[in-house]
Amino acid sequence: MSAHAEQIAEIRRSLTNPIRVAMKLGLTDGAVRQSSGLSVRCPVHAEKTPSCSITRGPDGTLRVKCFGCDWAGDVLSLVAAVRGLDSRRDFREVLLAAAEIGGLHQLAEELSKGTTPREPRELPPAPEPEPSKDYPPAIEVLAVWNASKPVGVIEACQVALALRGLFPGPELARAIADAPLPSWARYQGRDWFETGHRVVLPVFDALGAMRSLRAWQVGRNATGPKRLPPAGHRATELVMANEIAVQLLRAPTAPVSLIIAEGEPDFLTLCQAYPGTAVVGVGSGSWGQAFADRIPFGSLVAIRTHNDPAGNRYAEAITKTLVGRALIKRGIS
Repeated sequence: MSAHAEQIAEIRRSLTNPIRVAMKLGLTDGAVRQSSGLSVRCPVHAEKTPSCSITRGPDGTLRVKCFGCDWAGDVLSLVAAVRGLDSRRDFREVLLAAAEIGGLHQLAEELSKGTTPREPRELPPAPEPEPSKDYPPAIEVLAVWNASKPVGVIEACQVALALRGLFPGPELARAIADAPLPSWARYQGRDWFETGHRVVLPVFDALGAMRSLRAWQVGRNATGPKRLPPAGHRATELVMANEIAVQLLRAPTAPVSLIIAEGEPDFLTLCQAYPGTAVVGVGSGSWGQAFADRIPFGSLVAIRTHNDPAGNRYAEAITKTLVGRALIKRGIS
C-alpha cells in the first residue's frame, strides 16, 4: 500500500464511531439512534425527517446512505458534503478536515503543509453502501391497514387530531389496534403501538397502488420523531393521496385540479377543506417525474408547501417536473 493510501486508510480508521462523527460534523440535530448507527438529516438534500443512515460497514469503516435521495459514500464523502467540498477537486482539504475530526493532529499538520501528494487518479474504493431497500411486503401493509380502526373509535387518536381541527375519514387515516405488528412497524426496538405512533396513513406509488404506511405519534409524553416510515424499508417515491387523487393516478383522463401539500397535517387539513379536489401529500423524496407524468395536460396544480428552505425546494423540484404540462400556482402553508 502506498504512503498516500495508508494515510487515507488511517483517517478512515479514526472515524468509525457514527455518533461521534455526527457530533463533530454538526449532524445530531433531529438525529435518530439506530441499532447499527445513526439516522441524520441528509447533508446533500434538504429534509426535515432524518433519512440518511450512518453505519459501520463489514470492514469497520463508516458508510453513508440516504434513503431520501439515494446518495451514498464513505466517511470522506460525508465530510466533503457537510463542508461543501468536492471529493475530487478538494481532496486534500477533505483529508485535512477528516484528519482533524479524527484527532490525527500530526497527519493534519502534514496535510496543511502540503507534504502529502494530491489525490491519485483513482480513489481507494469506498466501503459498499447498504443494499437498496424495497417497500414493506404488500400483504403485510394491507393487513395492518385492514386491522386498523377509524380514528374516531380510539379516543387518544381522536383527541390528538381533533386538537388540530382534523377529523379524517377511514380512507385517509386509521388508528392501529393493540395487536401484533410486523417487524417493520417498529421504532428503536418497540412497535408503533408502544411508541405512540398509533395513527397511520397509507402512501401510494405513481400508479395509485398502496405500498406502505406512515405512522403518526399521538402520545403526549412520547419521545422520538412525530412521524416516521416503516423501519428498514424504502420510503421514497410514495405520496399520501385522497380517494380522488388515487383514482387520478390509477386512470388519468381529463385535466383536473390538484393540490400538493407538504406533510401529514397539511395534507389532512387540505383534504378536509377541499373535499371535491384531488390532494396529495409529499415529504422528502416523495415526488418524482413518474407522478408528474400521471397528471393530465392542462391540469391546474396548486403547490402548498411551507415557506421555509425545505418547502421552497420541494416546490421548485415539483414545478420543474410539471412545466409545460400544467398551470402551476404556488401557495404557502
